[in-house]
Amino acid sequence: MLMSYDDTSKREDLLSIVGDVTPDDTPLMTMLKESTATSTLHEWLVDYITPPTSVTLASEGAAATFGSLSQPTRSTNRTNIVAKTFRVSGTERAVKPGNNQDALDYQAAKALRSWKMDAEWLIINGTASAGASGYAQVMAGLNGVITTLATFRASGTSLSETEFQDMHQASWEQGGTENSFDLVLVPFGLKRKIDGFTAGATKYVDQSDKKLTQPVAIYETSAGIARIMQHRMVNGVADTAVGGYTGTSFFGIKEDKFRVAYLRKPFKEMLAKDGDREAGQIIGEFTLESLSERSSVHRWGYNING
Repeated sequence: MLMSYDDTSKREDLLSIVGDVTPDDTPLMTMLKESTATSTLHEWLVDYITPPTSVTLASEGAAATFGSLSQPTRSTNRTNIVAKTFRVSGTERAVKPGNNQDALDYQAAKALRSWKMDAEWLIINGTASAGASGYAQVMAGLNGVITTLATFRASGTSLSETEFQDMHQASWEQGGTENSFDLVLVPFGLKRKIDGFTAGATKYVDQSDKKLTQPVAIYETSAGIARIMQHRMVNGVADTAVGGYTGTSFFGIKEDKFRVAYLRKPFKEMLAKDGDREAGQIIGEFTLESLSERSSVHRWGYNING
């Protein structure tokens, strides 16, 4: 009888392993919830309840009156195929390496790490493109998904504590029945700037529950609590009008309103043997799903040093 563990042709589901790879360098891929895409153009519904500014009361015995009702809106994003290849010669596998690890396994592990870092970069910096013959389609990352509270700051602007609190308030106001952003992603220079804020009683907490090992700053305003994380892939936003990047970015998102939607979960695939070598790839297809971009904030153009 053939058992599943004897089937060497089956594909390996690496998603559980991906969660434990480079968690500090890829916090979004590590922390965001998963969803399922069923097409290369992923679609989902978003609904929003507008808080009332006044209330019409019903009189005793009056007939029912009906106001206007809104329908959920349809949001979309395109999936990306990320593939990282690896190849090792027969001789390299035969020699005894210093780390006592099979060379093919070692290179596959490196490819997995590289796959996750590429995926993280796309989640932040992907620029939507439908693709064409010979050109891959590209998903919209945070810098394209967040539009309601997306603002360019004059080049060289310094991030102030007052502005941080203003952004948190704007997020709370736009969020309606949702709270304000609770996760801030900034480059190292802006993280150092925020570390110096005093009004919000910044402190550090252990994020081991989120599979992260680095300490994460917590900043509190009247709009709520936000975790502050430095991120090496959050730098600037490409702007052809200025011939390059417009400056350092600030992302404030509500973590549970973004998901990684997989059309194909990452897996290891060995490729056809074409000589005295073995080759394979880590491949997966996914996109970023945004359930409420209106309460997220993106500002860019800050001084690189804060």
